[in-house]
Amino acid sequence: MANFDHAASQLGNALEAHANPHTSRVLFLYLGRRGLSNFVHGVAAASRAHPSIDATMAISRQGDAIAALASSPSSTLLLNTFEHGHGAALQSWRLLGLRRQLLERFNRDHTEAVIDLMPHVWSPFIARTARNSGVRYVALVHDARRHPGDRSGVVRPIANLAVRQADRVITMSHAVASQVIAGGLVASDRVVVLFHPDLAFPASPRDAAHPAPKAPLRLLFLGRILPYKGMALFLDTVDVLRARGIDVAPGVFGSGSLHHHRKRLTAMGAEVVNRWLSDREIGEILARHDALVASHTEASQSGTVAAALASGLPCVVTPVGGLIEQVNDGVTGVVAEAPTADALASAVIRLFSHHTYATVSENIAAQQPRRSMTRFVEMCVRATRDTL
Repeated sequence: MANFDHAASQLGNALEAHANPHTSRVLFLYLGRRGLSNFVHGVAAASRAHPSIDATMAISRQGDAIAALASSPSSTLLLNTFEHGHGAALQSWRLLGLRRQLLERFNRDHTEAVIDLMPHVWSPFIARTARNSGVRYVALVHDARRHPGDRSGVVRPIANLAVRQADRVITMSHAVASQVIAGGLVASDRVVVLFHPDLAFPASPRDAAHPAPKAPLRLLFLGRILPYKGMALFLDTVDVLRARGIDVAPGVFGSGSLHHHRKRLTAMGAEVVNRWLSDREIGEILARHDALVASHTEASQSGTVAAALASGLPCVVTPVGGLIEQVNDGVTGVVAEAPTADALASAVIRLFSHHTYATVSENIAAQQPRRSMTRFVEMCVRATRDTL
């Protein structure tokens, strides 16, 4: 895989360096119902502000991304999908109308490429419609394998039928790209590796210099609570830190089942908000913590890390999957030596020792342009120009 990593990096650099005044006419597609609205809104804002991109956002009328894009109806195409999982089959008759809408938009806008922001159970049909119309189909693959406890992974084999048809596949980490290729989905010369862009949430300004002196370290666990996110590992880390004499105030925020963790969280005095969070709530939570701890036992890449970096919040992560690509150890955060409580606790201590915290905070801010959604969208669009 080393040769692939080098080739993919060269291709990504070439795409970024390539200057072309041509206006790209693309349709960004997202048919999901929940979970990627902030990402989709960021793509929309970046593409609409870009002078060389003429973009349409095609989204599900039944999805939560609709609220964020309602202010730009002329460049938004609403597609009827379904509201519940069984609707993928029971309401498949809507695919004919969806195909008609897409073909009309392709003709009206002279669309050159469809960029599918997260392949959907209906994406194979759309990929075929696009390619039969002479429109390139590009798939952004977030995960190549099903994570433990993630029910959405059940339909991934169907969505992957679209990935197999793609003229180009984009991933946000080499970890996912390697899995896509090793799994036989696509050949390596059809894969472009980019990066996970920052996800900005509304928030009040935070003091990035250093946590308040003599106050407990406010450590954050954020996101959907699923087995592979390592809730038990996060709590074990808090216990290890306290055993080493460090005052810690843990916070757990996100939807999902807490199971047997609930009693333990109560016993350690953790702040817990166990439900789906609004964008404003996420921004406020990030602003009042000292560090995000991504205690994953496996990972593709992390949207919560991307949100933390956007807010200037340093992260401590386990050395798994694409997390080591999002966080540069000692520069934009700290990477633990192993996915264990002792190693995570040592990484937390390293972050808050000497001048590391202030330096990391400064680096996060200084490197923001390289993680920006504008740069990500530019490189996605450029990748469509170099398709087979």
